[in-house]
Amino acid sequence: MIKGKSDKAYQGVCAAVAIIFALICLYPLLYTVFLSFCTEKEWLSSSGAIWYFPKRPTGAAYVKILGSTGVVLRALWVSVERTVLGTVLGLIVNVLAAYALSRKDLPGKGVFVKIMLLTILFSGGLIPTYLTIQSTGLIDTVWALVIPGLFSAWNVLILKQFMEGIPRELEEAAEVDGVSTVGKLFYIILPMSKAVLSAICMFTIVGHWNNWFDVSIYIKDPKLWTLQYYVKINFDNTAGLDQGKLDFLIGQGSAVSSITMKMALTVISVVPMLVIYPFFQKYFTQGVYIGAVKG
Repeated sequence: MIKGKSDKAYQGVCAAVAIIFALICLYPLLYTVFLSFCTEKEWLSSSGAIWYFPKRPTGAAYVKILGSTGVVLRALWVSVERTVLGTVLGLIVNVLAAYALSRKDLPGKGVFVKIMLLTILFSGGLIPTYLTIQSTGLIDTVWALVIPGLFSAWNVLILKQFMEGIPRELEEAAEVDGVSTVGKLFYIILPMSKAVLSAICMFTIVGHWNNWFDVSIYIKDPKLWTLQYYVKINFDNTAGLDQGKLDFLIGQGSAVSSITMKMALTVISVVPMLVIYPFFQKYFTQGVYIGAVKG
């Protein structure tokens, strides 16, 4: 098909607008990275407007955060532990629930689905949830950050919808070969659900990694604070949140400001997600598309 001048001009305008919006979305991340390597002198001379990588970059903020204290490394480990446990166990629970609900012969299937829809519209409330976790002895344990979010009605419904779309003939052929119900899950359903599982896995990982609110409620022991909670504390100027701030590292022989320390801490908290995303990208985009079509 031969494109006319008007078509080329239209595509050029669309490309230019897309590039502009991409740069607008990308700049906050670049600004954070630039500022994390900026010296206090250059920060003051630029009046806080950093438009490019520093002329004389310094990694002093990273060295002090990661080397001068084990606080951030311990918080990083807690975040990784919480994310891995929450994602793996959550996928197991949600996949089993979705597989059961995708069976046409499941008694009371409609009732279970309606109950799950109800939990999406209405939650139990913060106070009842806290009292439940407190009564089970999960306060100040990593399980308080993992167990409450294991079952996700939304993820179960997405998985159920996808599993119901898998051709029934494949399962019937497996039944002829003597494959059990559990075997069909592992040999047919899961291999064909890689795309949607990857999408849900990525959503779950990001959700656990970025969550700091439940830490502020259920965790009082600083040894169990997550990396994101440390980021929140260091950016919060509210009185009474002095514990956990890294301002004490400033002035110990480094020429970096408090804002540089905060930005370096932010970059450290973001890097793990940027590293693992490419491994999920292939299945992630495909899974989102399939979920939208089948929904």
